[in-house]
Parts: sequence; C-alpha cells; structure tokens
Amino acid sequence: MRHRQAEQPATDRLSTLAEISPGQFELKGALILSTVPTLARQGARLLKAVRTKRDSMPLAVEIDLSGVKRSSSAGIALLLDWVDQAGCDGIDLQFRNWPEALVRIASFSNVEGLLRIETAQHG
Repeated sequence: MRHRQAEQPATDRLSTLAEISPGQFELKGALILSTVPTLARQGARLLKAVRTKRDSMPLAVEIDLSGVKRSSSAGIALLLDWVDQAGCDGIDLQFRNWPEALVRIASFSNVEGLLRIETAQHG
C-alpha cells in the first residue's frame, strides 16, 4: 500500500525572515522542522549583511515574531542558533512579540533565559 505524503500548508512553504528597516526584522509563517533549513540560510545571510554594514559600535538587531503562525522545538533550536551566531559577532539579538506556543516550548525546554523571554514581550 502506498502512503501519500500530506501536502504542506501554504504557511509552511512561505515562511520568511525579512528586514523591514535597519536592524528590524520580521519572521512570518511556520517555525517548524520543514521550514528551519530555509530560515537558517535566510538568517545567516541577514546576519552576515548586518555584520558588513556595522561600524565600530556594537549593533542591536530585533526580530518580530508576531507573524509566526505555527511553531515547534525545531524553531526554538533555530532561534538559539541565531542568538549564538549573533553573539559571536558582537550583535545583540532580541526577539519581540513572542507567540504563546513558542514561549511554552522555550519554557518546557528551559531555554527562556537564553532567548531572553520576558513576560512583557508576550501576551
């Protein structure tokens, strides 16, 4: 018997990380295992672009998570990787507008401190 693979919802295929203004990014779509590789590449490119633009002053980058519609522990792993990459380059990376699902996963994984999740940043 052949098993048909379920088609990915459109939000999974359209997950994006985009710069909306200097140092301000927004993440939209699903933050799940199937979208993490593409988002990881987008994040690496954007952080590299930020590194090349900066001058001698420390740089702060903010990513708005309000457009995240689905999430999983793979998404948390991606966010932790971005924090690590940014930290290695002296970039202060912060996330805002945390969806409740991501907050729950981070809390369950005991990494909310590493991601600097604060009560004021989510509902």
